[in-house]
Amino acid sequence: MNTDPIAFFREDFVSLFNRGVSEYRERAGGGDAKAKARLDDISAARGAIKLTFEGDGGGTLWLAVEGGAMRAEDAAPDGLPARMAVAAPADAAKAALEEVEANELLDPDKAPRRVAASASAEVEKVLEGHCLLFHVTFTDLPADPDEVTLRVAIGADEAPDEPKFSAKVSWDDIEDVRDGELTPQQLFGRLKLTGDASQAMALGMTLMQRRQS
Repeated sequence: MNTDPIAFFREDFVSLFNRGVSEYRERAGGGDAKAKARLDDISAARGAIKLTFEGDGGGTLWLAVEGGAMRAEDAAPDGLPARMAVAAPADAAKAALEEVEANELLDPDKAPRRVAASASAEVEKVLEGHCLLFHVTFTDLPADPDEVTLRVAIGADEAPDEPKFSAKVSWDDIEDVRDGELTPQQLFGRLKLTGDASQAMALGMTLMQRRQS
Protein backbone atom coordinates (compact mmCIF):
# COMPACT_ATOMS: atom_id res chain seq x y z
CA MET A 1 0.00 0.00 0.00
CA ASN A 2 1.25 3.47 -0.90
CA THR A 3 1.50 5.90 2.00
CA ASP A 4 2.26 8.86 -0.26
CA PRO A 5 -1.16 10.57 -0.55
CA ILE A 6 -1.02 11.27 -4.28
CA ALA A 7 0.22 7.76 -5.07
CA PHE A 8 -2.38 6.18 -2.78
CA PHE A 9 -5.34 7.89 -4.43
CA ARG A 10 -3.93 7.59 -7.93
CA GLU A 11 -3.23 3.85 -7.63
CA ASP A 12 -4.58 2.11 -4.51
CA PHE A 13 -7.87 3.97 -4.15
CA VAL A 14 -8.71 3.70 -7.84
CA SER A 15 -7.85 0.01 -7.77
CA LEU A 16 -10.03 -0.58 -4.69
CA PHE A 17 -12.95 1.23 -6.31
CA ASN A 18 -12.79 -0.71 -9.56
CA ARG A 19 -12.30 -4.00 -7.71
CA GLY A 20 -15.33 -3.21 -5.56
CA VAL A 21 -17.46 -2.57 -8.65
CA SER A 22 -16.34 -5.93 -10.03
CA GLU A 23 -17.34 -7.64 -6.79
CA TYR A 24 -20.77 -6.00 -6.87
CA ARG A 25 -21.15 -7.06 -10.50
CA GLU A 26 -20.25 -10.65 -9.64
CA ARG A 27 -22.72 -10.73 -6.74
CA ALA A 28 -25.43 -9.11 -8.85
CA GLY A 29 -24.86 -11.69 -11.55
CA GLY A 30 -25.38 -14.39 -8.92
CA GLY A 31 -28.81 -13.06 -8.06
CA ASP A 32 -28.02 -10.77 -5.12
CA ALA A 33 -30.74 -8.07 -5.37
CA LYS A 34 -29.03 -5.66 -2.94
CA ALA A 35 -25.77 -5.93 -4.85
CA LYS A 36 -27.66 -5.27 -8.11
CA ALA A 37 -29.28 -2.15 -6.65
CA ARG A 38 -25.95 -0.86 -5.34
CA LEU A 39 -24.24 -1.62 -8.67
CA ASP A 40 -26.93 0.30 -10.57
CA ASP A 41 -26.51 3.28 -8.21
CA ILE A 42 -22.73 3.29 -8.60
CA SER A 43 -22.89 2.83 -12.37
CA ALA A 44 -25.22 5.81 -12.75
CA ALA A 45 -22.93 8.12 -10.74
CA ARG A 46 -21.07 10.68 -12.80
CA GLY A 47 -18.68 13.36 -11.60
CA ALA A 48 -15.23 14.30 -10.36
CA ILE A 49 -13.56 15.01 -7.03
CA LYS A 50 -10.58 17.32 -6.64
CA LEU A 51 -8.04 16.31 -3.99
CA THR A 52 -5.33 18.76 -2.91
CA PHE A 53 -2.54 17.84 -0.50
CA GLU A 54 -0.76 20.92 0.73
CA GLY A 55 2.89 21.24 1.71
CA ASP A 56 5.98 19.15 1.01
CA GLY A 57 5.19 15.99 -0.93
CA GLY A 58 1.77 17.26 -1.88
CA GLY A 59 -0.01 18.03 -5.12
CA THR A 60 -3.42 17.94 -6.77
CA LEU A 61 -5.27 15.01 -8.27
CA TRP A 62 -8.75 14.51 -9.75
CA LEU A 63 -10.75 11.32 -9.38
CA ALA A 64 -13.28 10.86 -12.18
CA VAL A 65 -16.21 8.44 -11.94
CA GLU A 66 -18.32 7.49 -14.95
CA GLY A 67 -20.02 4.31 -16.11
CA GLY A 68 -19.11 2.38 -12.96
CA ALA A 69 -15.36 3.01 -13.31
CA MET A 70 -12.91 5.37 -11.62
CA ARG A 71 -9.79 6.89 -13.10
CA ALA A 72 -7.23 9.43 -11.87
CA GLU A 73 -6.52 12.61 -13.81
CA ASP A 74 -3.99 15.41 -13.37
CA ALA A 75 -6.51 18.09 -14.42
CA ALA A 76 -10.26 18.56 -14.28
CA PRO A 77 -11.85 15.89 -16.51
CA ASP A 78 -13.67 17.30 -19.54
CA GLY A 79 -17.44 17.01 -19.45
CA LEU A 80 -17.77 15.85 -15.83
CA PRO A 81 -19.27 18.03 -13.08
CA ALA A 82 -17.13 18.79 -10.05
CA ARG A 83 -18.92 17.11 -7.16
CA MET A 84 -16.44 17.85 -4.38
CA ALA A 85 -13.10 19.45 -3.55
CA VAL A 86 -11.04 18.49 -0.50
CA ALA A 87 -7.80 20.06 0.71
CA ALA A 88 -5.66 18.54 3.49
CA PRO A 89 -2.08 18.89 4.81
CA ALA A 90 0.15 16.42 2.95
CA ASP A 91 2.08 15.43 6.09
CA ALA A 92 -1.13 14.66 7.98
CA ALA A 93 -2.49 12.62 5.08
CA LYS A 94 0.74 10.64 4.93
CA ALA A 95 0.65 10.00 8.71
CA ALA A 96 -2.96 8.83 8.43
CA LEU A 97 -2.10 6.41 5.62
CA GLU A 98 0.84 5.06 7.62
CA GLU A 99 -1.57 4.42 10.50
CA VAL A 100 -3.97 2.65 8.14
CA GLU A 101 -1.17 0.45 6.82
CA ALA A 102 0.31 -0.32 10.26
CA ASN A 103 -3.06 -1.36 11.66
CA GLU A 104 -4.28 -3.10 8.50
CA LEU A 105 -7.46 -1.03 8.50
CA LEU A 106 -8.28 -1.65 4.84
CA ASP A 107 -10.11 -4.95 5.27
CA PRO A 108 -9.49 -6.82 1.98
CA ASP A 109 -12.92 -8.46 2.22
CA LYS A 110 -14.87 -5.22 2.70
CA ALA A 111 -12.75 -2.25 1.63
CA PRO A 112 -13.25 -2.56 -2.16
CA ARG A 113 -17.05 -2.55 -1.92
CA ARG A 114 -17.05 0.25 0.65
CA VAL A 115 -14.83 2.37 -1.59
CA ALA A 116 -16.98 1.61 -4.64
CA ALA A 117 -20.11 2.60 -2.70
CA SER A 118 -18.64 6.08 -2.19
CA ALA A 119 -19.99 6.84 -5.68
CA SER A 120 -23.77 7.18 -5.71
CA ALA A 121 -26.16 8.65 -8.25
CA GLU A 122 -28.75 8.81 -5.45
CA VAL A 123 -26.47 11.01 -3.34
CA GLU A 124 -25.65 13.18 -6.36
CA LYS A 125 -29.39 13.74 -6.92
CA VAL A 126 -29.92 14.86 -3.32
CA LEU A 127 -26.96 17.25 -3.44
CA GLU A 128 -27.70 18.63 -6.93
CA GLY A 129 -27.87 22.42 -6.90
CA HIS A 130 -26.43 22.76 -3.39
CA CYS A 131 -23.07 24.31 -2.53
CA LEU A 132 -21.63 23.54 0.90
CA LEU A 133 -18.36 25.15 2.01
CA PHE A 134 -17.03 23.92 5.34
CA HIS A 135 -14.07 22.76 7.42
CA VAL A 136 -13.88 19.47 9.32
CA THR A 137 -11.41 19.10 12.18
CA PHE A 138 -10.48 15.61 13.37
CA THR A 139 -9.27 15.58 16.96
CA ASP A 140 -7.40 13.06 19.14
CA LEU A 141 -5.77 11.40 16.14
CA PRO A 142 -3.45 8.43 16.84
CA ALA A 143 -0.68 10.02 14.75
CA ASP A 144 1.30 13.26 14.79
CA PRO A 145 -0.22 15.82 14.34
CA ASP A 146 -3.08 14.79 16.61
CA GLU A 147 -5.49 17.34 15.12
CA VAL A 148 -6.07 17.96 11.42
CA THR A 149 -8.45 20.22 9.54
CA LEU A 150 -9.81 19.42 6.09
CA ARG A 151 -11.27 22.12 3.86
CA VAL A 152 -14.24 20.78 1.92
CA ALA A 153 -16.50 22.04 -0.85
CA ILE A 154 -19.52 20.08 -2.05
CA GLY A 155 -20.87 21.26 -5.39
CA ALA A 156 -17.75 23.30 -6.18
CA ASP A 157 -14.19 22.71 -7.37
CA GLU A 158 -12.24 24.80 -4.84
CA ALA A 159 -11.89 23.96 -1.14
CA PRO A 160 -12.80 27.06 0.90
CA ASP A 161 -10.39 29.17 2.92
CA GLU A 162 -13.38 30.76 4.69
CA PRO A 163 -16.03 28.16 5.58
CA LYS A 164 -19.75 28.74 6.01
CA PHE A 165 -19.59 26.40 8.97
CA SER A 166 -17.09 24.16 10.78
CA ALA A 167 -17.37 20.76 12.43
CA LYS A 168 -15.21 18.90 14.94
CA VAL A 169 -15.23 15.14 15.34
CA SER A 170 -13.22 12.84 17.60
CA TRP A 171 -11.21 10.02 16.07
CA ASP A 172 -12.49 7.75 18.86
CA ASP A 173 -16.05 8.33 17.62
CA ILE A 174 -15.02 7.43 14.06
CA GLU A 175 -13.43 4.21 15.28
CA ASP A 176 -16.60 3.40 17.24
CA VAL A 177 -18.58 3.69 13.99
CA ARG A 178 -16.11 1.41 12.23
CA ASP A 179 -16.38 -1.13 15.05
CA GLY A 180 -20.18 -0.98 15.05
CA GLU A 181 -20.40 0.57 18.52
CA LEU A 182 -21.80 3.84 17.16
CA THR A 183 -24.20 4.39 14.28
CA PRO A 184 -23.58 7.07 11.61
CA GLN A 185 -26.68 8.84 12.93
CA GLN A 186 -25.21 8.93 16.44
CA LEU A 187 -21.90 10.23 15.07
CA PHE A 188 -23.81 12.93 13.20
CA GLY A 189 -25.36 14.00 16.50
CA ARG A 190 -21.96 14.23 18.21
CA LEU A 191 -20.48 16.70 15.73
CA LYS A 192 -19.48 19.99 17.31
CA LEU A 193 -20.73 22.62 14.88
CA THR A 194 -20.07 26.34 14.56
CA GLY A 195 -21.56 28.66 11.96
CA ASP A 196 -24.67 28.08 9.88
CA ALA A 197 -24.84 24.33 9.32
CA SER A 198 -28.63 24.14 8.90
CA GLN A 199 -28.51 23.27 5.19
CA ALA A 200 -25.85 20.61 5.74
CA MET A 201 -27.79 19.07 8.64
CA ALA A 202 -30.98 18.88 6.57
CA LEU A 203 -29.18 17.28 3.62
CA GLY A 204 -27.36 14.87 5.94
CA MET A 205 -30.60 13.70 7.50
CA THR A 206 -32.15 13.24 4.05
CA LEU A 207 -29.20 11.13 2.90
CA MET A 208 -29.27 8.94 6.01
CA GLN A 209 -33.00 8.35 5.64
CA ARG A 210 -32.58 7.37 1.99
CA ARG A 211 -29.77 4.96 2.86
CA GLN A 212 -32.01 3.28 5.45
CA SER A 213 -35.01 2.90 3.13
